[in-house]
Amino acid sequence: MNRELEDRIKSCTSLPTLPSAALRVLQLSANEKAEVSELAEVIGADPALSSSVLRAVNSSFYGISQRVSNIQQAVSLLGIHSVKTLVLSFSLVATVKSQKSRGFNHLTYWRRSMFAAAAARVLALRVLPAHAEESFVAALLMDLGTLVLDQVLGEAYSNVHDRAKTHSDLLILETHSLGMTHAEAGGILAQSWKLPQVLEVPMTSHHTPQAVEDIRLRKITEVVWLAGRCADIFVNERPAESIADLRKTFAEKYQIGEFEADALMVEIGQKTSQLAPLFEVRLNTSSYESILEKASQRLLELSLGQTVASDSPANRRKAARLRRDGKIIVIPCSNGILGAPMQVRLRDLSTCGIGFTHTEALPHNQQFVIQLPNNAGELKNLLYTVARCEPSAGLFSIGAELTAVLRPDKNGAIFPSSAVAMV
Repeated sequence: MNRELEDRIKSCTSLPTLPSAALRVLQLSANEKAEVSELAEVIGADPALSSSVLRAVNSSFYGISQRVSNIQQAVSLLGIHSVKTLVLSFSLVATVKSQKSRGFNHLTYWRRSMFAAAAARVLALRVLPAHAEESFVAALLMDLGTLVLDQVLGEAYSNVHDRAKTHSDLLILETHSLGMTHAEAGGILAQSWKLPQVLEVPMTSHHTPQAVEDIRLRKITEVVWLAGRCADIFVNERPAESIADLRKTFAEKYQIGEFEADALMVEIGQKTSQLAPLFEVRLNTSSYESILEKASQRLLELSLGQTVASDSPANRRKAARLRRDGKIIVIPCSNGILGAPMQVRLRDLSTCGIGFTHTEALPHNQQFVIQLPNNAGELKNLLYTVARCEPSAGLFSIGAELTAVLRPDKNGAIFPSSAVAMV
């Protein structure tokens, strides 16, 4: 770590200090015998904070069916831990948002923070329910280091930040240009605020969860790290790579399949749209379904090992591209005989399956072929078998499994014999 920059951060007088409400909540959190009345007193001392907490408790984000009018009632329904989390979140965010930007776009920062926080809570409720609230706050605060570096370095940090096309790029640029990452800078602020380790460690290590030795803290940090990857999908200009990486991580680490992973992402998008107004953050971001649809062609290229979308102009001229409006051509086949091509709308895909919608039903076990160009401009023929076909909003939602990659015979026929030829 850059020790000179670390000293500048520690001596910077413009950095936010821990607000009194947050300090009191942290004290109450350390006291297992803390009473609800003490928490109510903390919240009641700040009318704006009280209003924010009750507005959140009554929002669709928490989904409580009855109207909550006071803190005691909120605690009885959500639990004192959840309410303390809300107080800590609102008080810290209000303090940080009061800081004026010296460089990069703070709106982009807060949008990503909203997606990360919502994702952390959704994911933790699924894989680490005992630490859902800590995961939520840690994800909300994990990128505070970017604001710290902005305050200390101003335009010099903005020049680094603006060169990053993705959040992963930012980490590399910070390391080479500054000798310190935003995660490390956030850790310095967390230490100065004397935040508990359950928040400080994920903030400091959210890019390197594998380095956390304590098992409990590592699991929380892993959720926060994964929440950041979820947020990338909603804020990156080219999200296909992030979607592919996230699906792989879900499968390898939590045994969550792609359809289920996408369902979680839809929920994260919905929860973020409910959360952002509570912190007065304007999202102006597409739903996961629309993001997935726009990324479908690139995802198909990635999942099938294609490189026709590389940055090389020669490749782009050499190989035909699939249309980017989500529409592809499928060719029904039966016993090796091809039928009339059909245009369908691509919805989902993976290395072993594909999903699309069509105006007509395809029966179970129906097979079809999709033709894709490779780098040499030659066609690769993929044989799929329909696994499901369900009516959906006047269309049919169809899911199929990859059955074979077909190799043409010397005469160019797709089916060289009665048996399928595998590459």
